[in-house]
Amino acid sequence: MPEEEDQAIAISSFVGARVITLRGEWDVSNREQLRDALILLGTEGDALVDLRQASFFDSTALAELIAAYKRLTGEGHRFEALVGNSNMRRLLELTSLDNLLGVSGTRARYLMERLPPPAWPVEDSA
Repeated sequence: MPEEEDQAIAISSFVGARVITLRGEWDVSNREQLRDALILLGTEGDALVDLRQASFFDSTALAELIAAYKRLTGEGHRFEALVGNSNMRRLLELTSLDNLLGVSGTRARYLMERLPPPAWPVEDSA
């Protein structure tokens, strides 16, 4: 089980959408890393950000999600956040972003049943 402060990003594809899975805490100290990963999603198609393993987001990390949402929806694509039962669900509810970024209960069940597990990057042990 990863430690909560162990941040990781995995990028993959699923049913025609780009998927970015985030693990750990995301705040001002790693905002650039998050921004770069979200930019890698591009603007050519739909995107899903899987936050089920993210343990914390501050306002700067949340702002990066909103910027990605605006980029993709501005090009006519869908940008969704999958939160499952993680504490990220409460964050989206508190900020009223759950209706903007969140997926419906039916879609969340579909994604949780079918979305392959992320291929986390291998860390150097040197």
